[in-house]
Amino acid sequence: MIVSPSILPLVLSVSLYTAESFSFNTVPRTRSLLESPRSLNSSRLNVATTNADKFTTRIPINEEYEGLKLIHSNPDIYTIENFLDEESCSDLIRRAKEKSMDQSPVAYAGWTNDVKDLLELAAKGPVAWVALTTAWLQVKDDSNVNQIDLFVHALQNYATAFIVAGAGILAYTKFRTDGLQSLRTSTSTTLDDLTLPRSSDSENHGVNGSSTFVTHAAKLFDSESPIDKEARLFEAPTVIRYEPGQVLAPHFDANRSAETEDANRGGQTLATLIVYLNDVKEGGLTRFGRLPARTVQHGDRGSNVENPEDERFLTVEPKLGDALLFFPSDQFGEFDERVEHEGCEAMDEKWIARIWRHIDRVPPPYGMSNNALSKL
Repeated sequence: MIVSPSILPLVLSVSLYTAESFSFNTVPRTRSLLESPRSLNSSRLNVATTNADKFTTRIPINEEYEGLKLIHSNPDIYTIENFLDEESCSDLIRRAKEKSMDQSPVAYAGWTNDVKDLLELAAKGPVAWVALTTAWLQVKDDSNVNQIDLFVHALQNYATAFIVAGAGILAYTKFRTDGLQSLRTSTSTTLDDLTLPRSSDSENHGVNGSSTFVTHAAKLFDSESPIDKEARLFEAPTVIRYEPGQVLAPHFDANRSAETEDANRGGQTLATLIVYLNDVKEGGLTRFGRLPARTVQHGDRGSNVENPEDERFLTVEPKLGDALLFFPSDQFGEFDERVEHEGCEAMDEKWIARIWRHIDRVPPPYGMSNNALSKL
């Protein structure tokens, strides 16, 4: 059978639309970043700066916080010397050991956007071609075929192919989710008990490391508001242990689909605050692989920098009680891909505690209960 010339415009129009749609949807998704009103002299402060046409307006913090040091501008990254005392750090480790520690979870952030994009791409590309091709094969030997017959067959085939494609995309999402877990080999647990022990308690000398961590974090982000008000925006402190040889692959703390996927945990992550709970003699650096290293002065870094890549990129060395602060998204929740980071391999055991500061109230079980916050 020879296809009627009147059918060709239909096939041609669908083909052009498919090709056009495919070209559009393969462009990487990016977010626009807003210009920052802050002006800093990077050369005077010995601060590295990323060249970018657009800047991020991060959430405000207490710029006068003791020990605060800017090590990278745009995006802003800070270290804070002696953020927690040794007693609080030891107490956090002790409490984490007493509580069961499981393999640290890794979420497939942005999976809803990826599924949507893949379904749209499949619908306008492969699914459309399969539907048209199979429809033509079904009617090619029928001498009485017309455009309506072709359309009906194409529509039926399209529905079948779309269901098959959808099942394949969901299977791929599940496979990728399972595969991501191998990127993180550490163990972790959350500590949401902020009750201060009796001072006569000989085991912890009246110290609650979790309460101290949350209190200091609240004062860092907002020194004027009540502590419990600011802490409502925090996830409960998470203590993470890296045994020798364990790593955390490059990743982001923010989520492009936070409005949907993180709605039950306070929405987008606006800030990450990490405290190093022990000294690590070798390895264990936190590395920002998309940011250049700052100018290093004599004695500015320890002897545990051995990988040549650590000389090229911005890295932070674990030191007991020191903190690291950075902003995975701007104050409006816009994702900032420049702050991709990783936990490099440690030759010795490494302990850290982390608080994620979100855009909205973080309810339990991710955040702390009103009862717990009342004890601050």
